[in-house]
Amino acid sequence: MKIYLILVLNLFIINTVLAADELFFTGTWSSSQYNKGELPDIDLQGNSLRQIVKVSIPGEQLKFHFSNIYGKEELELKSVHIAKSAGQGTGSIIMETDTEITFNGQYNVSIPAYADIVSDIIPFSLSALDEVAITIQYGKIPFDFTSHTSSRTYSFVELGNAVSKETFSSAHKFLHWFTIAAIDVVDNEKKTEAILCYGDSITDGRGSTNDKQNRWPDVLSERLQSHPATRHLAILNQAIGGSSLYGQNNPVWPTGLGRYQKDVAEQVNVKYMIVLYGVNDILYSQRAAPVLIEGLQELIKRNRERGIITYGSPILPFKTNDDWTEEKNKIKETVNQWILNTPANEGGFDAIIDFASVVADPNDAMVLKAELSDGDGLHPNYLGYAAIGNSIDLELFINNENENENENENENKNENENENENENYDEDEDELINSDEENNENNEFDDSEVTAVNETEDSINDE
Repeated sequence: MKIYLILVLNLFIINTVLAADELFFTGTWSSSQYNKGELPDIDLQGNSLRQIVKVSIPGEQLKFHFSNIYGKEELELKSVHIAKSAGQGTGSIIMETDTEITFNGQYNVSIPAYADIVSDIIPFSLSALDEVAITIQYGKIPFDFTSHTSSRTYSFVELGNAVSKETFSSAHKFLHWFTIAAIDVVDNEKKTEAILCYGDSITDGRGSTNDKQNRWPDVLSERLQSHPATRHLAILNQAIGGSSLYGQNNPVWPTGLGRYQKDVAEQVNVKYMIVLYGVNDILYSQRAAPVLIEGLQELIKRNRERGIITYGSPILPFKTNDDWTEEKNKIKETVNQWILNTPANEGGFDAIIDFASVVADPNDAMVLKAELSDGDGLHPNYLGYAAIGNSIDLELFINNENENENENENENKNENENENENENYDEDEDELINSDEENNENNEFDDSEVTAVNETEDSINDE
């Protein structure tokens, strides 16, 4: 009897673990992490920070990612809450939605140095395109504080434990996210997927309007949610202002290839990537065209190994930027010709989304159209980002989804036919045994041989 009870208990535990492992997630919001050493004008230790983000797809169960990946000491979160925002830029929350986030059932947690942490799964009713407030009361904080500079949305600080306070004062506010890295939604029906937007300050949103959520990925997200055939697609903005695609990785300027494992491979349920990268490689790192093309090829190759469909854009025009030279323009044109003319079966992108032609001056394709420019000849303004976001053909995602559905139907049909054949063949057998094997291969790019990032890649592209 004791043996029987032990066996039943073990079976229950195993089934419980398996059930937990079967949970399926998709990212609804994310932000790339780095460390420029910038801190707010008030000490966060012991105080509360409220940060506002806009999600893409809805969910009823959420989990949250918090990062101390660049911290040399542990980071203490004494209390963390989520609530729906009562209005972008106000620092206010809708009180009845205020919900505590826990970690292994505990309301406080310490994140070790150079590490991330994921919360428990939290019941929270999230609608598409909701703006939510994540409020953290910090305990001990490291000197090297992991963050995302230039959040384009204001964050607010209140003294002491104010995680459930309805409205934060605007006395201490700044355009910066700290610690928050991603939000995932549970999707056990496996109907959702993510589009990851990868690039530099143009994708990160320099030139957009603070607190208006009008970067080009935001515009695309709104369009996806307005179309019934694409409402299942999330947007993850993994851009870092001032970053290059190629080069040695470092915490201040993580490169596109150097941060790939964390910012792409570890993101949840990514099906597509849209790439706009290369202008900083040309303007500030003096990268030659063959080197930059090699970097794009490597990025596409890594994505294909993971089943990620990759769409790319030519580099935007920058002739009126102060750092423009004829030689740099030739490099850009060489890279753009490769982007536009290299088929997927020769290592090119799976399709082209031509942002450059959308914002180019019709009288001079080397120049940003004046009414779409932020004034520096390099970055679009909010009108430019609207033009870019609205130019993306949603059929690029709809057609692929239909193809995948047909493939799944064919796979299921073949599986059913095989099962029927097996059952007929083994009809005298007591059991049918099926075994599935999964092989995961990770091919890492050796960044040790690439050229170090030029230190002149300063905040001109990150503000």
